[in-house]
Amino acid sequence: MARGIIVAIALAAGALQFAAPALAQSKLDIACAGSAGATIEQRIAACDKIIKSGRGTPHERAVAFNYRGGALYYSGKPERAMEDYDQAIKLDPYYAHAYNNRCWSGAVLGRTEQAAADCSKVLKLNNVANTFENLGFIYLKRGEFDRAIAEYEAGLRLDPPNKADFLYGRGLAKTKKGNASGAADIEAAKAIKPAIAEDFAKYGLR
Repeated sequence: MARGIIVAIALAAGALQFAAPALAQSKLDIACAGSAGATIEQRIAACDKIIKSGRGTPHERAVAFNYRGGALYYSGKPERAMEDYDQAIKLDPYYAHAYNNRCWSGAVLGRTEQAAADCSKVLKLNNVANTFENLGFIYLKRGEFDRAIAEYEAGLRLDPPNKADFLYGRGLAKTKKGNASGAADIEAAKAIKPAIAEDFAKYGLR
């Protein structure tokens, strides 16, 4: 899934973050943020204009790069998205949303070392369930099942809205360890989100 702390956009088995629009509320800013029904193409175009204008504070420009990175990710361009998250972090080294998004995109691209470091940075700045989910995903991909279980459980303690993803990830990690209790987590996840197995399978996790 791809969810933010405030703005949520659904995907599968992962979490991107987007802050509430920090830019002035012009039509251009709203489109860049993905509000008011803006399409991916409209989001990218609006963010392009904001970035090229050079206006706003460093944090506001970082927000525009972060939003454009998200739109690029959803358009199937995770490498380009990573470049935008890099720019967002250069402009605002304390911007947790950009670190979290770079963590998820890096994990999807197989850059798990950098991804884990980015997510660890997020937890120092902003303790949110989505980041624990991303870390669980990273460790699950790396076959570090105890660490994956620990991260999913840490996120579950925060009562995340996307509970099924945490349950399924934890259940998968337990099952791969030979722990029979993993089946109960998997069934509970499927009861909430029937297509959860297909979501994880898209990332090679079965």
